[in-house]
Amino acid sequence: MPATDAVSAIRSSARSFEEGLPPAQRKRLGQFFTGLPLGTLLAHIALDPDARAVIDPMAGHGDLLDAAALTARARGARLGRLDGIELDPETSAFCGRRTAALQADGAVAAARIVTGSAFDPAIVAELDAPGYDLVITNPPYVRYQSQNGNGAGVGDVRRGLSAIVDARVTDGERALWQALVEGYSGLADLSVPAWLLSALLTRPGGRLALVVPATWRSRDYADVVRYVLLRAFRLEFIVADTQPGWFSDALVRTHLVIARRLSWDEAQAPVSDRSSLPAAHWLQVTPAAAGGGSLVGSAFPGPEPERDFATWASAANREVPSIGSRPFALDEEWRTLEQRLGRKSWFQNAENRRDALPLFSVAEARPATMPEGLREMLPPGATPVRLQTLERAGIRVSQGLRSGCNRFFYVTLAGEDENETVTVEASESFQNMRFRVPAAALRPVLHRQADIEAFASGYLPVTRVLDLSDWVLPEDQPAVTEAAEAYRRRGMSVPRVMPPELASFVRLAARYAPDPKEPARCIPDLSAVRTNVRRPANGRDVPRFWYMLPAFTARHLPVIFTPRINHGTPAVALNTQPPILIDANFSTLWAEERRWTVHALYALFHSSWCRAAMESAGTPLGGGALKLEATHIRQVPIPPLSDRDCERLATLGQQLAAAVPSARHQIDMFILAAALPGSDENDLKEAARHIDSRLEAACAARQRTVHDS
Repeated sequence: MPATDAVSAIRSSARSFEEGLPPAQRKRLGQFFTGLPLGTLLAHIALDPDARAVIDPMAGHGDLLDAAALTARARGARLGRLDGIELDPETSAFCGRRTAALQADGAVAAARIVTGSAFDPAIVAELDAPGYDLVITNPPYVRYQSQNGNGAGVGDVRRGLSAIVDARVTDGERALWQALVEGYSGLADLSVPAWLLSALLTRPGGRLALVVPATWRSRDYADVVRYVLLRAFRLEFIVADTQPGWFSDALVRTHLVIARRLSWDEAQAPVSDRSSLPAAHWLQVTPAAAGGGSLVGSAFPGPEPERDFATWASAANREVPSIGSRPFALDEEWRTLEQRLGRKSWFQNAENRRDALPLFSVAEARPATMPEGLREMLPPGATPVRLQTLERAGIRVSQGLRSGCNRFFYVTLAGEDENETVTVEASESFQNMRFRVPAAALRPVLHRQADIEAFASGYLPVTRVLDLSDWVLPEDQPAVTEAAEAYRRRGMSVPRVMPPELASFVRLAARYAPDPKEPARCIPDLSAVRTNVRRPANGRDVPRFWYMLPAFTARHLPVIFTPRINHGTPAVALNTQPPILIDANFSTLWAEERRWTVHALYALFHSSWCRAAMESAGTPLGGGALKLEATHIRQVPIPPLSDRDCERLATLGQQLAAAVPSARHQIDMFILAAALPGSDENDLKEAARHIDSRLEAACAARQRTVHDS
């Protein structure tokens, strides 16, 4: 039955409404809406034939609610209630008009959109629903730093979510959910509590259907939602797009996640007590599948392609051009997650491991799990031996220097040394002003990827960090003089007074507000800068001022590093000796054991094994690049290597650095021999060729354009 003119009209105006929202508001509230084609695809997979109550707790202008009603009608059914919650009043009003049109059209019996925060217990109680057959939503990805006001502050969200748990679940189930709510990181973006809320609103036996970035399985702070899917749900489908993807302007690819909530009788057993977990379906949809206004119209050319796709997805018993299907092993997902979460207190509470904590703490000695993506890079039948985590091997991974305000702390060389001072140029924020700085107050820093090639050829970048830990403004000298004894006890030199030109620049920066919308918030007030300040209270500490960066550590001065954004296959680079500072645009690596020399690490991470592991763990971005964070690199498993092995790797790493042609192949053969013992030379050569070909294919696949596909 075709939609009425009113429904058609409001669907047509939804896109222009979205584009008319202020960009700053869209970013602040995470207002990036799904679109009806993708919503319809998700609804057809997720909506049960007998589903009657549907909610989107972050409803936006109603795409997903409309899609659910559209899907039910296509099946000859009618939804009993269609509910939504939307924070922004103007967007909520549009969504209300849209669902009212659907109700008037007969697609739903009742529709209600409530304006307010979905984390407000009163708002959720206003809907007066014990649980929903389908919770379908696109969680807002708002960074924790931007969560403020309207009940959306980090503390407000957690308190509200805790109250919703108390109101909706009882007994042992309440204890589980409260552990999750209390345990998720305060640094998590808003999508994490949004996942938890959506899961809570799903009735036992109902379905949860989410539109999420592909990073949902790799972000540190989202491990809690991966656990929820294993503990309280049966994960059924993950539907992934490929380059250039469903949102061509998105920074990362998109996944649809569909899961059915378990009853408490099923969910009360900790995951570690379950004998096995059923596999889910992982479906990969390429752009070639689209056609006729449907994302799967070419793959399923009938009159109802989404319905045909959903029917096929449940069985996937035949090949369909442009759509791939494979099982997603949840037992492997659990082993990987258990290894990552073993020391988290909320995880120990949820899995009832508090009494066994001393025994469980030895979990680090367990072998590392083989990431699914790396396994797919290996030849069929290849079975690595006992692997270990990088942490177990004494290798550390982090992120480079984050100053909190590069526009102040980063300057550019603009002249030669002269009487122990150097002319530097400030950023555009300070009109590229030039001033002289003591050479001792400058530290070279590798800031941009564009400088890597010259850096590898022996040229230091021209960017410098203002390292003012040994310098103070004249007006701060009294505080330093007062703490002279504290400096003496600590064996520290008393900071010197800044020369006039440098002091003038620091004072100017202290009055500068980086954000024109917050003219009263100057550089010293920025969240990552104000923590530099320390005011001695007991006579033992030395004072620190906002313009003094914290002490540089191994993560800022690593032996090797790799860009966080890779346009080809991931590769590490050598730092200088002694090392210079590496910026937060790079993931940094170093070792705490002497056997891992600089060149041993360099050789290890140049191996096809490690590069394949990094490629498979990273997040493909919308433009075809690969985002490789420290959390991704930490997932790289390596074979156990002896001191003698490390010596051999160090020799090979030196040859690689010297551009010896055979070094790369020898490194690959050495690491593969350690990972696949018992393999003969021909097997190892074939394995190396196979991994290289899969690496090339993976890189090409994420860089594929619309025209390529």
